[in-house]
Amino acid sequence: MESLPVVVLVDSNSVVKERIRKILADQDVTIYEASSRRDLLGIMEQNKNQINLIVTDIEIDTDRSFDGISLIQLVKNRSDTIPVVVVTSESRKDIITRYLREGTADYILKPFEDNYLKEKLLKHINVESLTEFTVLKFSLKNYLEHEIYKAKKGNYSFTLLKISFQLNSQAVEASNEFYKHAKAVYREIKSLFWDSDLYIQHGYHSHLGFFPFCNQENSKIISDKIIRKYEEFKLSDPEMQKYVINQTYSTYPIDGETPADLLEALEARNTKTIKLKFTPACVEPADC
Repeated sequence: MESLPVVVLVDSNSVVKERIRKILADQDVTIYEASSRRDLLGIMEQNKNQINLIVTDIEIDTDRSFDGISLIQLVKNRSDTIPVVVVTSESRKDIITRYLREGTADYILKPFEDNYLKEKLLKHINVESLTEFTVLKFSLKNYLEHEIYKAKKGNYSFTLLKISFQLNSQAVEASNEFYKHAKAVYREIKSLFWDSDLYIQHGYHSHLGFFPFCNQENSKIISDKIIRKYEEFKLSDPEMQKYVINQTYSTYPIDGETPADLLEALEARNTKTIKLKFTPACVEPADC
């Protein structure tokens, strides 16, 4: 008989572990709980080559001798195939960037909606969900408040970028092929930007980028770089003709000095829609 997928919850907070248990209660998965390095090592030894997913917070032990970074490094040293999903309230850009560099499979901020977290977890353990894929819904308020505080003290601008990726015909439904292309598009755009910038995928349909020291004029340069990348991508994969990309920007402080103002501008502003076709004018954009 084929064994059930194994999920390990690593968190000193029993409330969070119980909530995730409830989220996965209707799925055929085996769940283990760990609250220390010793617990996790024991579970990994007991379930050699059978763990499908590890879910952790940043802070694990109360004495902080074992945290999320230590966990990722421990797991990677033993297996390159086990995804680690971080679920935390820590929204600082430097922390998120560090975890992404270490190889976390997903970084999910609290508070979260149960359906959103469920979709994420099932994707990583390769369990098909019957619910519709939910795009990112957590609030960016805390993250942006911290960045606004730094920008105000340093007297510099920053720009938010949102990219929406979608089929160019509403008559065509999203499929596994769409999700495959969406992942490829995310990888291609992310490769454009340097390590100090945050560029994360919000579900399959959209991405969010954060660019410090970037004013409105520089955002146009970023836009040109993205266009050029898509032109190159289209040449390597003609299937990309099926899709359109919307780029939307908002810049602090011109478009607002609060998180609400910046996010409202990001959602309300319809910038250019890019059909993935060759455009000679975009061949030689300035370098950012």
